[in-house]
Amino acid sequence: MPISDDEWDDGSRADSATAAGTTPVGDYEDEKELIVAFLSENVDNAYTRTEIVRGVDFGNDARPETIREVLTEIQDELVDLAGDVVASGMLIDDVDEALDELVAEGTVAEKEVETGDGTTTYYRLNTDDARE
Repeated sequence: MPISDDEWDDGSRADSATAAGTTPVGDYEDEKELIVAFLSENVDNAYTRTEIVRGVDFGNDARPETIREVLTEIQDELVDLAGDVVASGMLIDDVDEALDELVAEGTVAEKEVETGDGTTTYYRLNTDDARE
């Protein structure tokens, strides 16, 4: 679950039922641009690596409008699913590498935050007012 500015500043996540809204992004030249776009779109929150990968998903979420579309798309989606499983492994590795580079460059800030499950690393865009 993403954390807010206050939780980032406090260094601990409040285990509340309210989750921050997240806007996913897609279609950028490379993973670094995609991560920066995602974190820029959601500048008031910080995310774990897994949440960033989900937020930069390239998948098509458009819903079919008719039953016929559903039946004709099932076959295509099964083929696509096999490709997506392989691609997602590559995407995760690429996003991990890009995220590490962005942290090293100072574009993205990382912070260890206390959660109910221990310590978790969160990331957010390193804006002037977000710098530690």
